[in-house]
Amino acid sequence: MDPNYKFPGSPGTPLLQISPERVNQKNESGISPSIGAGGHSRDSSVYEKVAKFDSLASQSKALERKANDAALKRAMVGREEAETEMRRYREEVRTLRKQVEEGNARERKVGERLETVMVSFK
Repeated sequence: MDPNYKFPGSPGTPLLQISPERVNQKNESGISPSIGAGGHSRDSSVYEKVAKFDSLASQSKALERKANDAALKRAMVGREEAETEMRRYREEVRTLRKQVEEGNARERKVGERLETVMVSFK
């Protein structure tokens, strides 16, 4: 830590005070400490982070779009399956109604025959 370091006394002072010599000194690679790693200035680092954030946002939108498309496709397939099931159930209902009508007709005929037989035995 800098030997001249002092804790800030008031809210308007910087958090970390460093001497002008330290600001101007170069590290081993010849880059001043105020420039970030890799030789990029602070501004370009900010722009890189903004660009990365923007690309992440667009990737997120693309993934959301894919998820929505997949959900829509699942819903369409589900609807088609439901419509197919509905047609099958309607056909089954028609068949069962026809069987009930045929059973009622047979029951009526048997009842008429039984009545005829009972009348003839009196």
